[in-house]
Amino acid sequence: MDIKFAIKGGFTLFTKRYCGPFWYRRGWLKKTQWLSQQELEGLQIVLLKKTLQCACDSVPFYRELLSKNDIRLDKIHIPTDITCFPVLTKEEVLAAGKSIIRPKRPYMIYRKAYTGGTTGTPMEIYRDLFSISTEHAFVRRQFDWAGIGMKDRCAYLTGRLIAKPDQSEVKLHRYDPLMKELILSTYHLSKETARDYLDIMNQFKVKAITGYPSAVSFLARVALDTGKDMPLQAALTSSETLSSEMRETIEKAFHCQVYDFYGSAERVCYIFTCEKGNYHLNPEYGLTELIPIDENNPERCKVVSTGFWNRAMPLIRYELGDIVIKSNQVCSCGREFPVVKEIEGRQTAGIRTPSGREFGAAILTHLLYGTGHILESQIIQDDLDHISIEYVPAPSFTTEDLQAFDNLFKMHIPSELQVTFKKVDAVKRTKSGKILPVVSLIK
Repeated sequence: MDIKFAIKGGFTLFTKRYCGPFWYRRGWLKKTQWLSQQELEGLQIVLLKKTLQCACDSVPFYRELLSKNDIRLDKIHIPTDITCFPVLTKEEVLAAGKSIIRPKRPYMIYRKAYTGGTTGTPMEIYRDLFSISTEHAFVRRQFDWAGIGMKDRCAYLTGRLIAKPDQSEVKLHRYDPLMKELILSTYHLSKETARDYLDIMNQFKVKAITGYPSAVSFLARVALDTGKDMPLQAALTSSETLSSEMRETIEKAFHCQVYDFYGSAERVCYIFTCEKGNYHLNPEYGLTELIPIDENNPERCKVVSTGFWNRAMPLIRYELGDIVIKSNQVCSCGREFPVVKEIEGRQTAGIRTPSGREFGAAILTHLLYGTGHILESQIIQDDLDHISIEYVPAPSFTTEDLQAFDNLFKMHIPSELQVTFKKVDAVKRTKSGKILPVVSLIK
């Protein structure tokens, strides 16, 4: 057993399940999922009022916002009354700095995280410990819907680093016996390592696999190509757009349903997949507005959400930058949660290395975690052995920030792939004005 890994797993277990209301919240969520639409709306307004009162009493940014816009909290009686607040953009959060963080609590009970940069702009997020355990309770709900219990072993293909990128003759997996998690190195994923991963999954008798769609579908393709039979209870995917081809490949290889779910580092919105295969908004997690982008196509909506649980950095009417196709369908699963037909997300590319490794968009934008003072960035593969990182620095950007940026890529990307950093005034946009975080110029 890897002692350091076991100790880290113990800390994770304590933080997520015992240093907050995890067990209470888990039981509460089992009950609230069966509330009627009227009961859910009543619950939402109670949670919304608590969130707004906390934010406007103790967060400087919102106190100023109330005064500037003449907003009165006593006028909010139903969820739709939230529209008295303006929509909040990521640029405004970045500009607000520390003024949008609740100062009354000691910072020692806050944890700092980062958005993954899938919009080209990484952002610092502060979370309080209670919100972390509540978050974990919500995550376990998706596993419950997929039929995966907390004692079931699960394989993970996400952004956790196990070995240095140039190391290949080392163990590329770790098992956490406390969290029941088999961690596989996504940074070393290739046809050769994928075959080993399938054998390791079989050895540990995992019941499910969870990870980025690009990585899980790659593993599934190798399973089909090599004839390895790997029946699972479920495959859970997130952080990237799941295409119909990916879903079909995963379901065929692992003989199970794919439970794709949507969330964000900002922790304001969750969309889970139920047993019937439909996407559902989680109304107890936050108040989510699906706002039509085009009056000629009212089903295509942008996602604007108010999170209920992170009091360290509350975000009210925050525009996530993602697109969903809403639905008026009533799901046969029995839950009266709003149904989403499709999560459009952001269509983006991945990169390949000369030795055959593949990196999807999520694993690449994960590398932007921890990089501060960058306004925009874009990863461009212009040759099989070269990528260029174009970035727009903030005024506070220093040579130390650039060195930290460089170190992150060296820590995760093998040396066979050369990396060049290029400072630009603005990264390239699509015709609709969006930033693609990853662009591939090779076939």
